[in-house]
Amino acid sequence: MTTEQNSIPSQNDKVMAALGHISVLLPLIGLMAPIIIWVTQKEKSKYVSFQGLQAIAYQLVMIFAYFIGMGCYMISFFSTFLTPPFTGESSGSSASPLLMVDFMIPFLTMGAIFIGGAIFILYGIVAAVMTLQGKDFRYFIIGNRVASFLEKQI
Repeated sequence: MTTEQNSIPSQNDKVMAALGHISVLLPLIGLMAPIIIWVTQKEKSKYVSFQGLQAIAYQLVMIFAYFIGMGCYMISFFSTFLTPPFTGESSGSSASPLLMVDFMIPFLTMGAIFIGGAIFILYGIVAAVMTLQGKDFRYFIIGNRVASFLEKQI
């Protein structure tokens, strides 16, 4: 590997690392970009190898969180339809406040998924900007795990 992680990366390394991170804008499909970057550049630059593998791990976490969130949404959505028959209320009475909250849970869950997705994307954009400037960016928790994984590979 030609570029040390503590030395200044070349302009090409900065661009490749930034492209790996900015691909977070295209969830699921965008995962291919950091994979291709990591596979083609891992022997040429430690900086790009680390940033590319980190982008892959970050996007996999984002996809996993999305599927967990959608699972929670589906559970809340279908449980909303199962709740009214078991409340014991007759059709002539007004809706209870608890029943109204029960109908809002799927909307709140979907809102949380959108807010969480926006935070994931913004954090990926921050990573792209920092790596384009040549800084050693590390995602929270993921960065240290990727660094220890790459150290074990040497």
